[in-house]
Amino acid sequence: MDINESEAPSTAHGLAVDPDVQFECVGCGACCRGRFVPLTLAEAVTWLKRGHSVGILLEAFDESLWPVDSPEYAYNAGRSAPVAGGSGTLRVTVILAANAIPECPNLQKDGLCSVYLERPMVCRIYPMEISPFIELKPQAKDCPPESWQQGSLLASDVGLAMLVQQSRQTDREDAHDKVALCESLGLTVAGWKGNGLVIHQPSVETLLAACERSEVSPSPAAQPWQIKAEDPALRAYLHAQSLSLADSPSDAYIFHPMAR
Repeated sequence: MDINESEAPSTAHGLAVDPDVQFECVGCGACCRGRFVPLTLAEAVTWLKRGHSVGILLEAFDESLWPVDSPEYAYNAGRSAPVAGGSGTLRVTVILAANAIPECPNLQKDGLCSVYLERPMVCRIYPMEISPFIELKPQAKDCPPESWQQGSLLASDVGLAMLVQQSRQTDREDAHDKVALCESLGLTVAGWKGNGLVIHQPSVETLLAACERSEVSPSPAAQPWQIKAEDPALRAYLHAQSLSLADSPSDAYIFHPMAR
């Protein structure tokens, strides 16, 4: 099932933004610091070839989070891939994320981007939200007030809308290959969507070699996946669903709980 943009909380051109919101970048560099930057699979390879690190953020879900005929399920299922998880079934979403902590390695001292013409798609889209179910809220962004007091109306920006649609499409196209990439590396522990993310941090050399191998053999044998959860009620629910849990603490990944 493909998502129907008219069913999402979007305005003109499928962008989830108030029609009166305007924006112009003032070059403060706030969006280039203290974050992970989501990349497409091709962008991750380019990033790694520059010698910069890429983290792997993993979350899983099943049909219990949304009705299977809902736009929310269709959107999230489209950017994920099915995997084996104990005797249950899961869908895993893989986010390849450039490490911009404390700041992007491409940020120059003058505040400009050294790879501006080749910058990732998400940088071109910022500050717009890519998900049609997350409305852009200026107060939630790091951009200073003057950014929102000038510039074009985001809701009517056709070029921006095309980039958002391209990003969503690439998410769908990359989904299975990114899961296969993780399985080839033995990275098969994920957080539960909405509860937490599991962050794996392979070395640049290891991840780049795996990406290059996956281009030749993109479909390794399916491996069983586990869920990392620390909330007792959630663990009980997952156990009742016959899903496999990661019980032991591990130095192999970081568990990042989501704010509630």
